Amino acid sequence: MSNQETTKDGGRLPLTRSLEAKVLANYTGEAFQDGLRAADLIPTLAQLNSDQPNLLNALSEVGSECLDRDSLATLCWIDATFTCWENRATLAPEMQQLVNRCRPLAAAFALTDSRFFTPGGHGLHRLLDVFYDFARGWHSGLGNAGLKMLTTASDAVDRINDDFPSEARVDETRIFLEQKIHDHQTHLEKLDALLLQRELASLGNDATQQAAAWLINTAISQTALPESVAQFIASDWYASGVCIAQAQGFESPEWRTFMDTTQLLVDAVQPVNPNNGAELHRLYMAMQQISITLSKQLVSLQGDTVAIADAVGLIEYAMLRNLRGEDLALQHIDCVIGSVGESLPITSDDLKALNLLPGHWFLMQTPEQTVRLRFAGTLINNHFLLFMDPLGNRALRRSLVEFRSLMTSGEARCLEAQDSFCLAMTDAIELHQHSKIHSPPQSEPQFSNAESRSTPLDQPNPLGDQCVANTHDAPSGNKAPEQRPAPLQTPKKPAPRFNESHYDSDAIVKLQIPMGTWLGFHDRDPPLMAKIVACDLDKNSYIFTNRDGIKIRELTVPQLVALIDRDMVDILERKTNFRESVSQLFQQQERLEPHTR
Repeated sequence: MSNQETTKDGGRLPLTRSLEAKVLANYTGEAFQDGLRAADLIPTLAQLNSDQPNLLNALSEVGSECLDRDSLATLCWIDATFTCWENRATLAPEMQQLVNRCRPLAAAFALTDSRFFTPGGHGLHRLLDVFYDFARGWHSGLGNAGLKMLTTASDAVDRINDDFPSEARVDETRIFLEQKIHDHQTHLEKLDALLLQRELASLGNDATQQAAAWLINTAISQTALPESVAQFIASDWYASGVCIAQAQGFESPEWRTFMDTTQLLVDAVQPVNPNNGAELHRLYMAMQQISITLSKQLVSLQGDTVAIADAVGLIEYAMLRNLRGEDLALQHIDCVIGSVGESLPITSDDLKALNLLPGHWFLMQTPEQTVRLRFAGTLINNHFLLFMDPLGNRALRRSLVEFRSLMTSGEARCLEAQDSFCLAMTDAIELHQHSKIHSPPQSEPQFSNAESRSTPLDQPNPLGDQCVANTHDAPSGNKAPEQRPAPLQTPKKPAPRFNESHYDSDAIVKLQIPMGTWLGFHDRDPPLMAKIVACDLDKNSYIFTNRDGIKIRELTVPQLVALIDRDMVDILERKTNFRESVSQLFQQQERLEPHTR
């Protein structure tokens, strides 16, 4: 393959030069001159237990820990690559277990085919990237359909390991999975329009009020208005808009006429040049039609002729003063209905900035569990975002402003990771180089075979541990072994934002936050102030409301602890040793679950 070729038909990742020289130069370590070489390792790799934490430990289990220099470096790099890939491309635990079964096959190809060191240059690279595309939306709560999808993935892994190692079998399996992905995507794309149409028709009262407010705000935001007109729009006019939207829908001619009249109201109270005949004529014509137009569209006041007359008179008076050139005492009002943050127009660029393109997958932490969602599209001028599950069912509806806050706080993130395995191949080397530069030199402890085999197999080692092979003492006739690679020191990671397992059921009791405590959240823009009004022991979560008692947020204990640990929560009303309780809980969770940190 030439360096101009790409890993997929989409042409996303240009092939780079081989990484082989960097792998052999960076992953140097204690190896045996006459240790097992590549050809001798292939049969052993084919029989390895995939449950082992890394290849070197697995080889040590079967007595094949004496490796030559190049083989040792290659296996260390394969282990590091799979670890980087797991961190980059988050899969559900069941799917991740299947991916780990591909590690010995990747090692076999790397030991026997120099093309494996060129990202995108080998069939297995492309298969693993395709496998991620196939599995990223899967989670364990999909019932029988999800079980069928998991079985398909498991069969694909079995197929590529049957003829070990065979790139032809790998390519055949990749084509099979690509067809499955294409069929599934085509099916979901057909459901997008139906789901959006059904959702638009069934918007509840709260959603309709929110959308109507946002659309009106978009028309009047950052516009100077007389105080009396602003109050009219925020009260009777807004209430009438909600009635029209509920009765006719946002796609109806009635709603479009209502928004046209809203713009007419705004334009009619903007100062006109008394010397400009065209402006004066336009204002005069607006005054002629405004009374009839308002009377028809003030549906919230239907039956109250006095109230309608008063409202129409208020607007006509403002327009008459404008026609006379009087000062209307205009005020710059960002938003007169709802939140200021929701009054700004939303464009396609706002969607792209959050990777909100139809078909993209997202991972989101809810009070109940971690869910995987597919973005289906938007409603009402990009105001609402609609998501479906892997089976095409409606899963979530949020305003873009709300979803942007979830992305900012880390409660949601995009799962799109193009060419993820190919990129992890390079990341593993760069991370290893970074660790050697920033870590002080240290002698590596020597481990006997008994010590190495006593390592718990259910606890994954750090990246550095994956680059340490356990060896027997060198035979007296051999040369002294070379120095093994220094353990790869990765930067300390924050507490994981996504945990598909639940915390202890009584963790909410241990946190001990009294009801009525006010908290300030800085993971929202603008910051959010909320009061704790209830705790749900079944969900292990807290419920927050605003000053009007309206529910505005629900957070699980892990989510709340994570926000506090990142200094994104202020305690506005302190009734107990809140932060001490949080600190104690967080330390206790560290002791109980060290592998999650």
